[in-house]
Amino acid sequence: MQKTDTRTVAHHIARQCALALEADGHGPDDFFRHTGITPAQLQDPGGRIDAQRHRRMVAYAQQLPAHRGMLDIAPEHWFANFPAVAQVCFNRPTLRSALQQMLHLRGLIGEFDFMLMRENDSQVEIEYISEFCTLGGAMQALANFKMLSLVARAYDDGTPTAFHVGFQGKAPWFAHAVAECFGASARFGQARNTLRFDARLLDAPCAHFNPLLAPHALEQAQAQLHKLRGAQLFSARVEQAIIDLLRQGSSELADSASLLPALCDGLATNSWTLRRQLQQEATTFRALELRAKSRESRRLLRETTLSVGEISDRLGFSSQSAFTRFFKTQFALPPARYRQDTAGA
Repeated sequence: MQKTDTRTVAHHIARQCALALEADGHGPDDFFRHTGITPAQLQDPGGRIDAQRHRRMVAYAQQLPAHRGMLDIAPEHWFANFPAVAQVCFNRPTLRSALQQMLHLRGLIGEFDFMLMRENDSQVEIEYISEFCTLGGAMQALANFKMLSLVARAYDDGTPTAFHVGFQGKAPWFAHAVAECFGASARFGQARNTLRFDARLLDAPCAHFNPLLAPHALEQAQAQLHKLRGAQLFSARVEQAIIDLLRQGSSELADSASLLPALCDGLATNSWTLRRQLQQEATTFRALELRAKSRESRRLLRETTLSVGEISDRLGFSSQSAFTRFFKTQFALPPARYRQDTAGA
């Protein structure tokens, strides 16, 4: 029996990436060798691309010239693979509700990254934080911002919303087309990936809202999300369990030597079985530990007043400098700067 595909978005991205690279003259063997993805996985409609192969694919794609193909895709095709999300987000009473549901239902599209929505006076800012892209994930941010802009413009009052976008990394050769796509400035080499727009229509009643269909569409989408998360891979359960242990706040528990036995106790398994199951999903305990600490470090910097040293201790690093090196390797900036940037937003 084929396992439930809990990462369908990675499969779609892999197919699109392979096709785009082939169109640009890169041989398919090169793609398969660098990513570890097989031709059979790409052809299988239910094929699963695990987190490790997705990470390798993103790292490989970052080394290649940026591709502008995503700007030319027709609007109706952006949500073709995710109809449940489209049925909800394009039929909400207000733009605020549409954006909130878009962020809430992102699990149906993929959860390899994060998006944060903030309001500041008359502006809305949405920040994209890449989980796998050491170079900032500008092209991944561009794709996510494109989808958000399509949702937001569905709630326009006749004048197309202008979006000011900022991206980490160097400007691609088609930077002018990015500005034209969003209808306002597009800046590169920024500290964060952000999309900003005027919030004056955020709570304006939507003229095409259908109150009879909306509850049923939302219920269906939430049921799909619940089913998807219920069928999570074992590695996803392990990662969440590590985060839960880290949130207990014990520095003695956070180092690898103590974390593994505590994790095995919580999952009612032993280390050999745990490592073997993770191996079947092409990952390791150490990889999940680092990913969990990466996620939790960002949360603590954003949501608490703990010092960098206290966060370092809580996450089991040998010293504050070791934690700073780890964080800079992951996100290309020190933790204090990350806290400053997110607080300033």
